[in-house]
Amino acid sequence: MLSTTHTLASALIVTKIPSPIISFPLIVICHYLMDAVPHWDTGTGLKSGKKSKKTAFFQTLIDLAIAAVATFFLFQIGKAFSVKLWFGVLVGISPDLVEAPVNFLDYHHFLIDKSEKIHQFFHRGWKFPYGLIPQIIIIIAILLIVYFT
Repeated sequence: MLSTTHTLASALIVTKIPSPIISFPLIVICHYLMDAVPHWDTGTGLKSGKKSKKTAFFQTLIDLAIAAVATFFLFQIGKAFSVKLWFGVLVGISPDLVEAPVNFLDYHHFLIDKSEKIHQFFHRGWKFPYGLIPQIIIIIAILLIVYFT
């Protein structure tokens, strides 16, 4: 999934379930469940060599910027700064962030490799543009929940 999708889902969970003891583990579980849905993300094609690291890196930066702006406008604007919200968002994308050293720097550490192995077990990729369809559906569902609850 794109960071934008993970971020919005994480922000929704944090705002609807205020207890971090419940919401943060749920956010991590949600990340892996969302990755089990076939999708396209900025890392698709990176390991196979169909996409360069430079392209993936810049697509990832754009995705993270969109994620931050969307989260700000949907969940933060007009409210006091929420450390819990932004930490929850960080928790929501942490499985992807942990893979960054492997994907972009070819740095391997046994803990990162273990995390990546778990992540890849759940990850289901689809080609662009079809892999955006499930994410658009998830984002629309999030928007509906935000605006109608």
